[in-house]
Amino acid sequence: MTGLSGLSGRRVLVVGNFGNGNTGDEALLARALQELPATAEVGVLSRNPRMVEWTHAVPARPMTPLSFAAALRWCQAVLVVGGGMFGAGLPPLVRLLPSVVAAAEAAGRDTFYLAIGVYPGTPPLAMRGLRAAARAGRITVRDELSVRTLGVEVPNVGDLALRLEPESPEAADRALVAAGVDRDRPLLLLSLKALPSDERMGVAVDSCLRAARRWRDHGGEVAAVALSTHADYGLGLARRDSVLAGELAERLGADVPVVGPQLPPGLAKAVVGRASAVLGLRLHALVFAVGSGVPCAGFAWEEKTRAFLAESAGATAVSGVDDVEDWVERTVAEVVV
Repeated sequence: MTGLSGLSGRRVLVVGNFGNGNTGDEALLARALQELPATAEVGVLSRNPRMVEWTHAVPARPMTPLSFAAALRWCQAVLVVGGGMFGAGLPPLVRLLPSVVAAAEAAGRDTFYLAIGVYPGTPPLAMRGLRAAARAGRITVRDELSVRTLGVEVPNVGDLALRLEPESPEAADRALVAAGVDRDRPLLLLSLKALPSDERMGVAVDSCLRAARRWRDHGGEVAAVALSTHADYGLGLARRDSVLAGELAERLGADVPVVGPQLPPGLAKAVVGRASAVLGLRLHALVFAVGSGVPCAGFAWEEKTRAFLAESAGATAVSGVDDVEDWVERTVAEVVV
């Protein structure tokens, strides 16, 4: 149940961090479009409308004042999709989305929220709007921490990407082979992400390096999946996922093939599903792994990741090199022959 029956037969403007080069956010949109009533007429507000239209085959509008004003006149309701759009780590333009929602409500448009994350530190103005929507029965969240933060009983439907249909294993294998991955060996897939804390970034990289060495020692293959074209927290292109993977490969002294970025969401989930194990920082690498039954471990430093790991069977929270090495040894015993 996602509480979207009230959108049946209506013109719906979908709002979120879409067309921004983040595969996790595109996965949320892909699943949200599947869960909307078939009779809803949908448009998406996006930083990159052409990319959204190409990826999802749905009309999209640019995130500009004139376009948004026209979209408000067109729509009868607004659907907000996206886990952390009210929190930290988003680019400046996307941080305006709560203001977009406030403008929609001021224009008399009903606002629905689908599987969002609401975490400590959410701005008071945004929190008031979220609680009002919760009391009206127009909000679902993705984890129990969001329920507690709201302070209102709302449905916890889990992360939308858990229910996203992956592409075929054959398509995933083609993507892996094209990236240079040896499919004859058990695969450890790393998901790196830049952090604003140099100390934590160092721990994460050292841990992934140790994991890669131990996995290779046991005869396994190591690759990375890039789920974003740029770094979060305003860290820019220089610290994007693929760059971090290249730096890790230099320290490892061996190739670390990189799959992505800009993978279609269903293909990204299928790629993760072909791994023997997943270790990393990006939330949706872990979501794809859990949704595919792949053992995974994640660094529980962000609220959203900590909340997801706490509720997910088959997922392990780690915080440093020793934790990661223990997890690798346990996982190797199960999957590496």
